[in-house]
Amino acid sequence: MKESLSFIFSILLLSSCTYFKSKEEGNLIATVNDKNLYERDISELFKTGMSTEDSIEVATTYIDKWVKDNLLLQKAELNLTLDQKDFEKQLENYRNSLIIFNYEKRLVEQNLDTNIEDSDIEAYYRDNAKNFELKDNIVKVVYVKITPEAPKVDDLRRVMQLKKEEDFQLLEEYCVQFAEKYFIDTSEWLLFSEYEKLANVNIENETGYIQSKQLNEWSDSTGSFFSQIIDHKIKSSLSPIEFAKDEIKSILLNKRKLLLIAEMKQNIYEEAVRKKQFEVYTQ
Repeated sequence: MKESLSFIFSILLLSSCTYFKSKEEGNLIATVNDKNLYERDISELFKTGMSTEDSIEVATTYIDKWVKDNLLLQKAELNLTLDQKDFEKQLENYRNSLIIFNYEKRLVEQNLDTNIEDSDIEAYYRDNAKNFELKDNIVKVVYVKITPEAPKVDDLRRVMQLKKEEDFQLLEEYCVQFAEKYFIDTSEWLLFSEYEKLANVNIENETGYIQSKQLNEWSDSTGSFFSQIIDHKIKSSLSPIEFAKDEIKSILLNKRKLLLIAEMKQNIYEEAVRKKQFEVYTQ
């Protein structure tokens, strides 16, 4: 790499670029008043196998940015007051915040009970139902894609409507044997946008499509597609608890985490009081 770098610098010099001056510290590339940039400062920019042209472009781009940044920095140094340039307090506060944050994180990881009972989720959902209004349409759907050679298509159409108890088992058996792609999890709610992505369709009238309750079928050169919406909820209606479950669990965990941190802070404070580790002076 050193040989490559030297060659690049030689090319730059031969091209009449006045980037470098020789000094004891090494090859000097650029200077902004009393601030210097040396060859060693940019040597790590060049990757093995990089062409001469790419290396020159990388070096030129970096040097240009270095010059502009340092010109701006020096202009700021001249125009800001000492108070405006004093970041010692901010840096100390930032350091302290990081230390506290990481300590709290470690204690939470060691002590937080992450097991959320279904009864807790149900209670929160019941007490805060107004906060779980749907912002998008959601659906439960079965979707199947088959190749043009797939057999028993009429049987597939029939069982996809899930009118009889045994239809789901028959649908699952058909998909395992003949489907190229399928989604038949009737317990999972999907955002309508997720359904569009799954089925590779773009529906303008979502509400009409959802409420039609008909078997949708279409074909292209790769095969035939079938989808049946078996349940739906329209946006602005109340979200099913199953759809809100993960969000509620996250809320409850966060509440539990905040309570744990508050308790740990209080315990530390009470311990310090007992050991007389601090004193507050009042005027």
